[in-house]
Amino acid sequence: MTPIRFEFRAEKFVAAVGYLAQVCPGMTKLKLCKMLYFADKEHLVRFGRPITGDQYYKLEHGPIPTRGLDLLKGQGHAPEVALFEKYVAVKGMTIRVNQAPEKKVFSKSDLAVLDAVCRKYGHLTAAQLRTLSHKERAWLAASENGPMDFGLFFGDDPDALQVKELVEAQQESRSVISPFHASR
Repeated sequence: MTPIRFEFRAEKFVAAVGYLAQVCPGMTKLKLCKMLYFADKEHLVRFGRPITGDQYYKLEHGPIPTRGLDLLKGQGHAPEVALFEKYVAVKGMTIRVNQAPEKKVFSKSDLAVLDAVCRKYGHLTAAQLRTLSHKERAWLAASENGPMDFGLFFGDDPDALQVKELVEAQQESRSVISPFHASR
């Protein structure tokens, strides 16, 4: 079975960071990483794709979006860092918004899930979210400092498993088509 992968969307990541920082005051890097994880997971399970497309890794403090963590540290591809710094400022562990995020990059389902995640998790501390994320099956199954398996995000819910089957079929199709496009 082809591993489930998605394309990282820097503009959506930056907008999601800005949006969450706006609607959930007192945002820290750790809290943000956990809220993004729960938002990407929820969107994937319900709609067949994550919001940001980032790959999550199992680190000591829970799931971490790898490309996003680079941006939070001011590292990565220069155009992505410039985009991030236009909208978001990181001061120590605190995140604040420089400019309102571009909400037009989001679908209606993206915004609905981001809002739901804020309502469900926004009142929790970073430490509480860390503890909660350490109970996630995908985090528990991953190797230390290794990638988390998107397939494990779906759990055992029959509706989620139907979405998982569709996502896996799409991955298989892309794997078959990719070599054809590469040879052109």
